[in-house]
Amino acid sequence: MTEAEVHTLTGAYVCDALGDDERAAFEAHMDRCEECASEVRELREVAAIMAAATARQPPVTLKAAVDARIGITRQVPPIVSKMTATPAPPTEHAAGSRRLRAAWAVAAALALLAAGLGWRTIDQQHRISALDAQSTQISRLLAAPDAHSVRVQVTGGGTALVMDSRSRDEAAVSFSALAQPPSGKTYQLWLMAPDGSARSVGLMQQAPGQPIVVTGLTGEAQVGMTIEPSGGSPRPTTTPIMVASLGA
Repeated sequence: MTEAEVHTLTGAYVCDALGDDERAAFEAHMDRCEECASEVRELREVAAIMAAATARQPPVTLKAAVDARIGITRQVPPIVSKMTATPAPPTEHAAGSRRLRAAWAVAAALALLAAGLGWRTIDQQHRISALDAQSTQISRLLAAPDAHSVRVQVTGGGTALVMDSRSRDEAAVSFSALAQPPSGKTYQLWLMAPDGSARSVGLMQQAPGQPIVVTGLTGEAQVGMTIEPSGGSPRPTTTPIMVASLGA
């Protein structure tokens, strides 16, 4: 493996997609190459963001099951002093009526809970599926042999990490500590060509920290972000607050 080939293994190394020999060779190279070491640190940050985005909460049915069990589990009876008269036990009919009413109350509560949780579960599953698909897409982007990344400052606060691959015709952008846009404004992302033209790739509507994936790098050399009126603009109307160069 040549020195030039080792430089292309940063994404595969972070994704743990190297064999033992390749991993050993890359780690030996990284010890003396600050550029690769820095790129590995940045890509690991992206991996952490992806992990946080796809983290799953315990199933909501767990709480429902515990609550239902609490509702029907008999409590330990109080200790009655020998000097206190013991109340007469309820008749079988009265006890049966109370158990029946309690059972109906628990069933009704569980039915309402299940109806609400059903819609939430479907919505949550859709979100998880979308995040899983995006996670797979970014993993493949990072593992591309020509994967390139750069971190830049955002005017007004925060940083942007841009990753791209010409062979996959894709780029991904993630932000850290980005401030909210002014009232009535929104952040808009652009792909910028060498001739100064810009093509909109969408508004910043994703959750904080969630990478934004862009496909179709048709000759553009940079990705940038501007502050635009709510709803966006057909072309940039303000000076970009972030510009990052894409790989060659």
